[in-house]
Amino acid sequence: MDTIGRVINLANERRLSLFKLAQICDVPYSTLKNAEKRGSQLAVSTIERICDSLGMTMSEFFKEQ
Repeated sequence: MDTIGRVINLANERRLSLFKLAQICDVPYSTLKNAEKRGSQLAVSTIERICDSLGMTMSEFFKEQ
């Protein structure tokens, strides 16, 4: 799964910029932006923070659309 792509989709659904999402989730903006630029995957701990902040479970995050 493209984890950064999923995060970007979640941000868009909530009408949040990647920067604002990073602030809400207490994740460095550079972590998200670098993953987006490089097409790399996010660490599980980063995904957990995002899920907690957005009120979703990890299984919901990884659930195929």
